[in-house]
Order: sequence, then structure tokens, then C-alpha cells
Amino acid sequence: MNAFLRTAAVTWIATLVTACSALPEAGRPGDTERARLYGEYFDRLSVFDSWIVSGRLAVSGEEDGGSGNFKWRKGGLESRIDFHGALGRGAWQLESDSAGARLELADGSVYRAGSVDQLVRGQLGWEIPVDSLSWWVRGLAAPGAVEKQLLDEQGNLKELLQDGWTIEFGKYRVHEGLRLPSRLTARQDKWKVKLALRGWELGLETSDGG
Repeated sequence: MNAFLRTAAVTWIATLVTACSALPEAGRPGDTERARLYGEYFDRLSVFDSWIVSGRLAVSGEEDGGSGNFKWRKGGLESRIDFHGALGRGAWQLESDSAGARLELADGSVYRAGSVDQLVRGQLGWEIPVDSLSWWVRGLAAPGAVEKQLLDEQGNLKELLQDGWTIEFGKYRVHEGLRLPSRLTARQDKWKVKLALRGWELGLETSDGG
């Protein structure tokens, strides 16, 4: 190749590289397949309207917080969380249904509110979205807008940004043929919610998928 052709070839390659680098970044390889797998997973798991999960909960925020073991029973619109704080302190029971929410503390005092999130905020001082958590613990985005979601190769949620919360999902384990998160951490401003999820019991109900 003579000098002229060699120079022209180098110039052409340099121009091509520059043009390619200016192109918008394409989606990651496999994104379509990951989205398809997540869609299938969502369709299968969202119909489980009745379930029980137990594990450990830790909430930290401005001045309020706490940690301990919990058991969460969900059946349709009815929900019940039994919590026992470290060394048996700070126990409470939180129930909710279509009529509202009820919180009973260890000393027997009872509080009520129109929604579970309102009751938790007012009496426990925790700014946490309990209704959304009922979806996040299953590795699903809650109903409503999703600002961002990252999926792994199996279509499991790795990270979710929703309602101002950033949720990071740890390892998944198979329960009754379905992959469910074993750990998740949700953050918003100064608030952080950490859940270590152990035992699962799933019951099938196809009424409203909530």
C-alpha cells in the first residue's frame, strides 16, 4: 500500500472510531430477555395474595429506629405484623384491612389510624412505606411509577428506585419453586430499612394480587 492510500486508510479508521464513540449507548445485551423473565416472574408471584414471611427487621432514621424479629402474615387486604425487639423489648402487633389499621403495643395500649403507613409514622415514628414493602419483600415493584430498575441475568430485581426509595436486593433463594429475596435494604434520605427474610409460606389466591 503506498503512502497516500495508507494515510487515507488511517484517516478513515480514525473518523469511523470517532463517529462510533459519539453514538448513543445501546441497551445492555440481554436486557430484553431479562425484562421478559421478570415479567413472567411478576405474573406468577403477584397472584400469591396470601403469604407468611418471617425474619429480622432493622430500621434506622433521624432519632427513631429499632430492630428485632418479625412475622408478617398477609391475606388479601388483611395484614398482620408481629414484632419483637431486641431482648424482648419494644414488642408490637400491627394489623390492617380495608377499614384501617390497628397497632397494639406490649403494654396493651391500642392505636388506630386510617392507613397502616399513617399509624406507623404517628406511633412508631418510622417513615417507612409498609404497603410498598409488601411488594418489595417478594422481589416485585409496587404498583405505581418506577423511576429505575436493574435486573440480573435471571430477571430478578437487583435495584429499584420507586417513590423516592432506593431498594437494593441481596441474594435470592428458591421457596416452593419461586425465587424470593433473602435480603433487601431500602433507603430514603436519612431512613434505612434492612430486612433479612428467612421462612416463607405461600398460599395461592387470584382475587386482587395485592
